[in-house]
This record gives sequence, structure tokens and C-alpha cells, in this order.
Amino acid sequence: MGTFGRNLIIGLAALGVLVGCGSGTHSADAARAIAAAAAAKRAASGADTMVSAVTLNKTATAAPVEVKFELRDRPEVAQPVNIELIIVPLSAAVDRVSGKVESDEGLDLVDGAQIPATDRPAEGVPIRHTIKVQPQRDGIFTFSAVLVVVSGGQSATETFSMPVIAGAGIPDLPAKPGVATPASKGAASGTTGTLGNAPRSAALATKGASTTAAAVQ
Repeated sequence: MGTFGRNLIIGLAALGVLVGCGSGTHSADAARAIAAAAAAKRAASGADTMVSAVTLNKTATAAPVEVKFELRDRPEVAQPVNIELIIVPLSAAVDRVSGKVESDEGLDLVDGAQIPATDRPAEGVPIRHTIKVQPQRDGIFTFSAVLVVVSGGQSATETFSMPVIAGAGIPDLPAKPGVATPASKGAASGTTGTLGNAPRSAALATKGASTTAAAVQ
């Protein structure tokens, strides 16, 4: 759906709310509905470019949220870098979202370890949270957002994992010891054979010289 189509749907929805509402509190409700629709549109446009996190413990009763992230800069060793997270409620029944961020050894979590609680978040409108990490060496690390989501009177805990490639990534592995090729084996055999025949050749030459000397005498 193009931009015009999305704008048309939002406009029609807002018009329907305004037509169905009277004055006073109904008008205020309509204004809030329009603002929420506009906020959802703005948030969706930014979230499209972000990377989805991987759910580690997804179950049949998974929490109705998704997590995405975006790196502000290329992670370098011993240099702090900001990472933006968004938590998107997928249901209007979500009552509360809170959590924490954890990281691998070698990836220091400098700031943003706690995700503050958000009550009654709007469906589809991202909850934004920024963390700061600092890699201690080259490598591929992960960090996780552990969320506690209360929805419909039920509490669920979900862990969302995200990767960080720092510096050169995985260091080059040491080269394996060389393995002899058929050519090198042949060369070695030839050399050994030549050296092995040397004493025999010398003995024949000595015997021939002795026979010649006897004949001369």
C-alpha cells in the first residue's frame, strides 16, 4: 500500500470518529484517536528500516510484542556506541511492559540496562529505549532484551536476542599445519632413492677400478 493509500485510510478513520462523536468529551476522544493514528504512522515509517530481534523462548502463549533495533554507528573496540530499541505492542490488550537488557561477556553495557515500565501502551505505537554498549575486543556478541509483559491479566516473560559485530568480527583462525602433497611426497621419495643408491654406485666404481688395476699388472 502506498503513502496515499495509508493517508486515505487514516483520514477516513478520523472522519468516521468525528462524525460518530458529538461535542465535549467525545470530541476530545476523537482528537486523541487522530493523534494516536498519526503517531502510529510516524512510528511505522521509522521502524521499517530497523532489524527484528530473535525471540529465544517463544511459546504458544508468547507476549504480544515485537522488538526491533538499530545501530547508530559501526561498533569499534573500546568505543561506546548507541543502539536504539523499539518495543511494539501487537495488541490493545497489553496493560504494561517493562524489562531489562543483558549483554555477553566482552560487550559492556554502559547505559540503559533497565527498561522503564510503560502502562497501557497504544497498539502499534513503539516504545523507544536507547542503550549504550562498548565492545572490549573484536568479535560477534549478543545482547538481549528481557521483557515482562502484562496482558489480559496474565504476565509473560520474553527474551529477544540481537547481535553486535565489533571491529573485525571473528579474528582470523591460525593456519593448519601443512599436509604433504603427492608431488612433495614424490620429490622426497626421489631424493631418498638417489641417496640410497649412492653407496652401491660407489662400491661398483671401486670394484671396477680394482679390476682395471689387476689387468694392468
